[in-house]
Amino acid sequence: MSDDSHKVPSQIFKWFERMKGNYEQSVQHVLKQFESYSQSQQTRIDETHKQQVLQLQNTNEQISKQYEKQIDQLNKDVAYYRQQIDKQQKTIEEMNTRYDSVIRCMLPSERDNNIKDIFSEHDFVTPINNSLSSTAPHTPPINNSNIQINTEPNNINKTANEADNVETIDSVLPSQDELFDQAILKRKNGECEQAFILFEQAAKLGHVKSMGAMGRSFFLGEGTDENPCLGLAWLINAANNELPQAIERVKHFEEHEPELYEEALLQANEL
Repeated sequence: MSDDSHKVPSQIFKWFERMKGNYEQSVQHVLKQFESYSQSQQTRIDETHKQQVLQLQNTNEQISKQYEKQIDQLNKDVAYYRQQIDKQQKTIEEMNTRYDSVIRCMLPSERDNNIKDIFSEHDFVTPINNSLSSTAPHTPPINNSNIQINTEPNNINKTANEADNVETIDSVLPSQDELFDQAILKRKNGECEQAFILFEQAAKLGHVKSMGAMGRSFFLGEGTDENPCLGLAWLINAANNELPQAIERVKHFEEHEPELYEEALLQANEL
């Protein structure tokens, strides 16, 4: 009995040892499986992360390319619209220029308005002197350029008949005031060209208001071609003869249009 009693614990102990070994092997096997599984899982996760990162990179590149294309297209659109805006602005400027030209043609210029204000009809309408109305009617103007009086020394001693003829011619020639009055009537009747001729004859004889009328005629193109320089030249001569309207107008041109004034000043000496 004693031998059997000793054998039982030893068998139990061996059994326990085997169980322990089996358990440890099982634990080790489970641990190895777990480590293998963990490694495989980590590898799978890493690969998944890499693939996701690559996919995100590709997606980002594609989006970046799309944005770059959109930006390029927007830049092209901006350049196109800028060109269109420049064209529209140039067109507007051209239209404004044409509009201003049309308006200038349709409306009287500031210079014309100023001239009309200073040399108005009232300035040139003067009552005819009663002494003139009691005399014979005004005779048509005679072109003085066609009358030549020879003043050479050999012809100083004229006969009585020649002197009488000269006095007769002088009595036929209208005076400065008569020429001016006739010019006013012609202009009122719309005969501007005839009025200009009469104004010119009176002005060349020294009639101050006729000089002013010549300036008005050249500035406004009344009975002659418009010529501001020649008109101002006549105004300068009228101003030198103390015509108030001409003095005021010449001063205006001297201050505001000095180039025209200097040119007219030279031409005034030749009138």
